[in-house]
Amino acid sequence: MTANVKPLVKVVTDSTSDITLDMAARHHIKIVPLTVTMGNKSFKDGYEITPREFYAKLPGLKNLPTTSQPAVPLFEEAYREALADGSNVISLHISAKLSGTFNSASLAAQSFPTGRVCVIDSQEVSGALGMLVLSAAEMSHKGFALDEIEREIKSMMERTVLLATADTLEYLHKGGRIGGLRSLFGTILSIKPIFQIKNGELSQYQNVRTKRKALERIAEFAKGLGKLEKLTVMHADSPDEAGELANLLAPIFPLKDIYVSYIGPVVGAHAGPKTLGICAIKAKP
Repeated sequence: MTANVKPLVKVVTDSTSDITLDMAARHHIKIVPLTVTMGNKSFKDGYEITPREFYAKLPGLKNLPTTSQPAVPLFEEAYREALADGSNVISLHISAKLSGTFNSASLAAQSFPTGRVCVIDSQEVSGALGMLVLSAAEMSHKGFALDEIEREIKSMMERTVLLATADTLEYLHKGGRIGGLRSLFGTILSIKPIFQIKNGELSQYQNVRTKRKALERIAEFAKGLGKLEKLTVMHADSPDEAGELANLLAPIFPLKDIYVSYIGPVVGAHAGPKTLGICAIKAKP
């Protein structure tokens, strides 16, 4: 490779980006899976169990599913394969405050020459992480260098928002995401909580009484963001409601350009079925 030719940049992520395997193949993205355990069986997220299969199994479980991060060697293998032809790697992952996945990826990167693997804590999850990953892949295809992609992704992170409503507080509560008292009140009052990701952590945005009101409130929030660069509707096995939310967003963003993301098993194990929300990247000022 001559000195004036930029090394190619390959994109690695984890399965909490909720990018389908078909989409990953089209965009040349390597997905390292987390693991979801249901009963006495463990599955590689997205590879050994699909979202539809996961949500179909949920009602029959005695205990809620558990999840685990990828081991360091899985990332080492992914990086070794990507670097073999002289390419560099940008590796984007679920918020370090929500999972140890970023830590595993960072440890794996230390096995390779400095500057070859750039690991980023996206401070996001699910569709929000997916948008950043796809943006990195788009820049890679256009020939951007590693430092250029890193700089642009970090700019996008500052403009990325995620807002979602859970159908039940049970999964968030038992997964340690909210306190017991708040969970109890939410159950008694049939509250539909709206959450956001703020500084990499799950935080409460608002409580409303009905799912319809939650969708309307999420749409209002999106309308207040100003011009958007990208917009995703994400759902946990609730395609009809996802379509309903997309229609509410149509006045502010072309319906044909709203990407619909299916929340995968690992994220769904914590968020619960019928969770619904939006992820957006605000346009540059």
